Amino acid sequence: MPGPETKNWGTSDHFMNSIKAIFGGFFAIIFMGLLAQLIFLFIGVGYFALVKVFPSLSFLVETTTVLLFAVTAVIAFLGGILSANLAPKAVAINCLLVGSMVGTLTLVPSLISGYDITLNGVLFLMVFPLATVTGGLYWKKKQQLDSDGTPAVTNSPQ
Repeated sequence: MPGPETKNWGTSDHFMNSIKAIFGGFFAIIFMGLLAQLIFLFIGVGYFALVKVFPSLSFLVETTTVLLFAVTAVIAFLGGILSANLAPKAVAINCLLVGSMVGTLTLVPSLISGYDITLNGVLFLMVFPLATVTGGLYWKKKQQLDSDGTPAVTNSPQ
């Protein structure tokens, strides 16, 4: 009769690590997103005060959407790295779940308020999973390169 030391505990450990990675990445993205919103709020208040004095700076308003998308992608990328770090197995699936959960969460307030889903809302929904999976796969590739000790193979001539 086999003893307890031969029992396969790996599967439940991987499952628990995935759960930790999903919730850890989710809450990390939410926290960083709230922090970014707070920073944007302070910048916005200062910007509007500045535009009252210098109206010629009002053209910068058009760049805020691009800046918001860039910051969102960076936050999701960092959340993917954290998620992958917490559960090195099934990185892409965990990161896809994290990104999809956060992306869906960004649409909920607009749907509850009765607003229509805009193009920006759909783009945000797509940015979160893509950037999160990219961050997780970046972490995984970096771990593989660090463990091999050899540089990545490229198509460029030596």
